[in-house]
Order: sequence, then C-alpha cells, then structure tokens
Amino acid sequence: MLDTEFERWSRLFSSPNFHYGYAPGPVARRAVRYHRPLRHCGGTALDVGCGEGQDVAYLVDSHYEVTGLEWTREGIAKTRRLLAEKDRKARLIQEDLRDWHSEESFDLVLSINSLQFLGADAPDELDKVKSLVAPGGVIGLSVFAREDEFENPLEGSIYRWTFDEILANFSDWQPFEAARLWQWGGAGPQPFITLIAARL
Repeated sequence: MLDTEFERWSRLFSSPNFHYGYAPGPVARRAVRYHRPLRHCGGTALDVGCGEGQDVAYLVDSHYEVTGLEWTREGIAKTRRLLAEKDRKARLIQEDLRDWHSEESFDLVLSINSLQFLGADAPDELDKVKSLVAPGGVIGLSVFAREDEFENPLEGSIYRWTFDEILANFSDWQPFEAARLWQWGGAGPQPFITLIAARL
C-alpha cells in the first residue's frame, strides 16, 4: 500500500538531517523584500506548511512575530530544533490546515509547496490561506502546476493549478510577481507556479 502524503512527509522529516538544508527559500526572501516597503519594521507572519522551519527562522530573523503551521510532528520538532540552534522563538502549531481555524490575520503569509498535497481540498484551502492575509498584507505562494487547462487537476493525491487559474484567483490583489517554473529532480521535471501579491 502506498504511503499517504502525510506519512511520506513524516518519514522524510524524521531524518536527523535537514532535507532542504538551512537556508530560506527564494519565495520567502522575495516576499519579505516586497513587504518591507509596505511595513518597514515588524508585523506578523504565518508560514502554512512550514516543514523543517527554514522560512520560519528567516521570518523571525526579519523581525516578524511568526506562527508556523505544520501537519507533521516531525516537521514541528525539526523547526523547534532549528529555532533553538539560532536562539530564536516562534509560535508553532501542529495541525492540518483543513482542521485549523483562526480569527487572526497576518501581515505576511507564506504557503510554499504545501497546498498541492491536500488533494481535492486544495482549492478551498487556498481560499482559506488568502483570507488569513490582512488588508495591505502580502502572500508568497508556490504550488504545483499543470500546463493544460483540460487536464484533470487531481493526479492521485496531488492537486495542480494552471497559471491562469492562479492569476484569476488573485485578480483583485496587487501582483508583484508571478511565474511558471520548471524544476528537474529525481522524479523528472516538475512545473511550479509562484506568486507574490498584496491584498488590497
């Protein structure tokens, strides 16, 4: 029987090594750069699907009050370890986004390559993530992509968006950048969509 996505990520993060290294991702770095002119110091930030915590640590270093949401116990443990090594603190929540409900809004929200693993729930959860961005706040998003609008968006337990779908989803936001990217790995080429935008 094939592992579920939850089981796969739990196993990956159970390794003592940091699978993705220690550096923050490029979307996180660029989202902070775009947000800075809108709010010069501080603010609140949420990392949805924070994994091993690289972007959480970067947001703390960038003077945000940070909340990290992660569905695996192993990912939360790795994030805690990384923060402890850097003598940093953040609020960490172990919960599936589908089960997490918050009345808070955040000045900066990251959702980097996590939503696609929620399968058929992914479009609704994208709407939830958008609702967590405060007016005037910024989102940094990266999701798996599909090239053909007529292709089934659900491939097994993975959901993929088209570039036009993402742009339409954020049509009433102020876009800073949006791109289609390809990354080559052991499983072959994988298309991504990245977007950074401000909520008006």
